Amino acid sequence: MTPYERIKAMVKGEPVDRPGASAWKHFHEEDRVVSDLVKKTIAFEEQNEWDFVKVMANGVYVQEQYGADIRWSRDGVEFPTTLRRVINSPRGFRELSLVDVTTGPVHREVEVVKRLMEHYGGKVPVTATVFTPLTYAQELYNGFQNPYPFVDLVRYYGEDLKEGLKVLTELTRNIIEEFVKAGVDGFFYSTQFGNGLQMTPELYEEFGRPSDLEGFAPAVGKTWFNILHIHGDDDLFFDQFLDYPFEAFNWQSTISNVSLADAAAKTDKILIGGLEREYDFRIADRDQLKESVLNKVKAAAAAVPKNRLILAPGCALPNDVPEFRFNVLKEVVEELYG
Repeated sequence: MTPYERIKAMVKGEPVDRPGASAWKHFHEEDRVVSDLVKKTIAFEEQNEWDFVKVMANGVYVQEQYGADIRWSRDGVEFPTTLRRVINSPRGFRELSLVDVTTGPVHREVEVVKRLMEHYGGKVPVTATVFTPLTYAQELYNGFQNPYPFVDLVRYYGEDLKEGLKVLTELTRNIIEEFVKAGVDGFFYSTQFGNGLQMTPELYEEFGRPSDLEGFAPAVGKTWFNILHIHGDDDLFFDQFLDYPFEAFNWQSTISNVSLADAAAKTDKILIGGLEREYDFRIADRDQLKESVLNKVKAAAAAVPKNRLILAPGCALPNDVPEFRFNVLKEVVEELYG
């Protein structure tokens, strides 16, 4: 089966020849030039023959769209650093206005997806990275690196935040509509807040869920392979997302409170995981690395039927790990399944 055929069959609940496999990482040196990011994404895909492409936006493209002062990666490893943010007080959310996503950084990201669809359409599914409105709010305010000011914002200045969320929900809808026009197969829709580090389940129901669903609505019925990424290392509110309109879930299944087996017992959707993003590819000795990955793949395959399993990390791979080490994942899958 081709990657496209394999993932299509999974979405339909049909038999497949083997589980899927994929991984993704940032390309900080290429991700602000359309042609460079397209070439790098294709090279990474073809080196590993992944079963779907997650297009790796620079991670702060909405901050960039709003005019934040950003120091870009100086070595291709460090994540971009925001020096001046767009919103610096709770009141700032009441003053937030929409920006035109048909130009600027968002348009750049859409153009990348458009070119990748021209290259991979009908061969390898392509998913665009979009964050939830609440996640965009955090990025404009304080960023994921230091989440605690946002925690206080939610608890003590919720009415200010809700005013900003109205704008950011419309922004998210507009971004998704642009990607849909570009013909994308689906979305990698990421929330930073489905975990107890930053939220309670009750607060997520109030601030997260309504904007999550309204923001994503333009994709429903228009795209066919949509992934909800529930970010966080532990204490995930997994059950609160089970009825979301997505074909697949991705999370840190190997270290969080929700294992692949736990999730497989709760839902019949595609589960994307089985590998730990930070450490599983750091083993320098190739034989030891391969044996370790083999054991992880076997464990995942024992927990989830192969037509519901895509082997992957729970988030972006680290940029300081040599890319050739990731090759062992596909190699292991082929040896197990032919």
